[in-house]
Amino acid sequence: MQEFNIQRIGGLIYRSIVLQKGAILTGLSVAGGLIFISSLLGLRGDHLVQSNEFIGVFSVTFILLGIVFTFGMFKEVHNKKVNHFYFLLPASPSERIIAAWFVASIMYTLVFTVFAYLAGQFAIIIGSVFPDTSFHVLPIFSAGYWRLLKLYFLIQPVFLLGAITFSKNRIGKTLLVALLVIFILFLYNMILCFVFSGGAFDVFTSDPFSTEGFNMAQKELSGLGTVLFGIVLVPMMLWAAYFKIIEKEV
Repeated sequence: MQEFNIQRIGGLIYRSIVLQKGAILTGLSVAGGLIFISSLLGLRGDHLVQSNEFIGVFSVTFILLGIVFTFGMFKEVHNKKVNHFYFLLPASPSERIIAAWFVASIMYTLVFTVFAYLAGQFAIIIGSVFPDTSFHVLPIFSAGYWRLLKLYFLIQPVFLLGAITFSKNRIGKTLLVALLVIFILFLYNMILCFVFSGGAFDVFTSDPFSTEGFNMAQKELSGLGTVLFGIVLVPMMLWAAYFKIIEKEV
């Protein structure tokens, strides 16, 4: 059994970036173009790019590109013609998982945030040449931004596990599993609403569309969900990915 080695993790990180260099540049270019255009459009009316205007397109591009990037990192694992080169690398399963998680979570978040900020700020600079539009700093670090990062760091290990587990239709199958888990959690919260909220049944019977009832079912009443997702689920997904890598090596 190989000893844990930081240098090998650095080598795996460098290898992942080199192999996906083209996809990374293309993805960032498309995302930067969308953010640039949306920021220019956000200057209309009040001549300011509001935080909610920026975070909207930022959220979509950030999540989608992050998922695609995560799945791209393990593409060669399922290719029978080249996967032996990957498994012959002098690295342990834990080092492979740590390197993949670090690249797809920490490094990706930092690079995308900087790139998106520069694209949005450049749009503001371009727009400031027009009358009534003054230069201002792009409000990127809003409450919505930090909520988005929290969501991404929670779901990214799930897609990392899916990228290793499924060999065909990987994104679709992972999304189906994720939707099933979300549905189960929704039912869990709905049951808690019935148990802890005395008027929950009245809400569902009095409201023909059950709008308020479904809003209540989306709330976390027990506090258990935060613990499960933040402390248990993420390490469990990474641990499961570790054993999947061992299974693929065999």
